[in-house]
Amino acid sequence: MARGEVFPIVNCRDLATARQFWVRAFGAEQAYQFPPEGDPVYVTLRVGTGQVALGVGTAPALYGEIPLPATGHAVDVCVYVPDLDAVVAATPAAGGAVVVPPADMPWGERVAYVSDPEGTMLLVIQDGPTDDEPSREGAPA
Repeated sequence: MARGEVFPIVNCRDLATARQFWVRAFGAEQAYQFPPEGDPVYVTLRVGTGQVALGVGTAPALYGEIPLPATGHAVDVCVYVPDLDAVVAATPAAGGAVVVPPADMPWGERVAYVSDPEGTMLLVIQDGPTDDEPSREGAPA
């Protein structure tokens, strides 16, 4: 990872299931695992040009507290995808749930909310113009 890069770490009860969800729903590719052999307690996944990390959240972290169970909903993870409908279709089979079906927003994006198998909210946004929106390729910045 480059300096200055920000990425979320999602704490999980079942890292293997959460990892499989990201692979099946978003086409994520594993970039790192700790420990390098055996069952991981932490993985970094590449999703397009971004990254998300998954960690086992059932033991005390370096700051001494157990991250799970969460005491409240504080963070949504936002994922830009090339095909929102494909992600929404893959979500149930990957073990997640479609919380808010795809909808066009007044600011020009098409979005949906899905949750992973542990209930983490993921705001999924269509990357690029929707079918009824003209392409911006070649448009002046």
